[in-house]
Amino acid sequence: MSMGSHALERHAQALDQAQRKGIPIAQPAGEDRLDLAQAYQVQARLTALRCARGESVVGLKLAFTNRKTMVRVGVTDPVSCSLCSGMQIARGGVIGLAGHLRLRAEPEVAFLLRSALPPDATWEQALAAIEGVATAIEIVDSRYRDFQFHLPDMVADSASACAFVLGDWRALRADLDLRQLAVALEVDGQAVAAGSTAAILDHPVHALQAAARLAAANGQPLGAGSILMAGSATDPFVLQPGQRVLARIEQLGTVEFSVEPD
Repeated sequence: MSMGSHALERHAQALDQAQRKGIPIAQPAGEDRLDLAQAYQVQARLTALRCARGESVVGLKLAFTNRKTMVRVGVTDPVSCSLCSGMQIARGGVIGLAGHLRLRAEPEVAFLLRSALPPDATWEQALAAIEGVATAIEIVDSRYRDFQFHLPDMVADSASACAFVLGDWRALRADLDLRQLAVALEVDGQAVAAGSTAAILDHPVHALQAAARLAAANGQPLGAGSILMAGSATDPFVLQPGQRVLARIEQLGTVEFSVEPD
């Protein structure tokens, strides 16, 4: 047996409280175990709660676009979550650890869309929809106590979305090939993670195609002016107080933020 609509609403309310107050909750178990469709229903309720408090949906994030991570956790397809305006941190801004459980940073490629995409977007349609591309950092968190990986629980919990930082948008010129750009994450001037944009579904534009399909399937807005976070090119890095975090992608530039000291 799985959750009914009232139980899904209660779970969304509990996750919303956990996200706002940093108080972890238990994962669903037994008769309350979520399936993936129910998880997206919970996630939609969480997004609606944020919007009811004055935020707006500004785009979409993908998770599990890194091939190695997908194999490691046994996931065969990316998942998605709407990005809300309150999640964005200004470039060079600061995030505090208070009210969060275990913040981690991931360097990502971000896209700015000039137009919507059909669910079955071709490669050419995906390229034509790109207004700009940027280096970005996603900051992820879990609101479950003693979290044990279960994909629907992670999806319900906003696909671990917490915050994001965007670098400068750059036009996708004909000579800018996103296929295999070097990616690095630096903390206090020291490299802590390195990878390639090829880790993102073999090419970040494939992530845009996946996003179009997932957005349509899950009723998530992804129109003109939307931001798409394409997923991490490296493993996440656990954040500590007082750190300065910088992401660097070859030809796309850098972006950084800081963590509040104790």
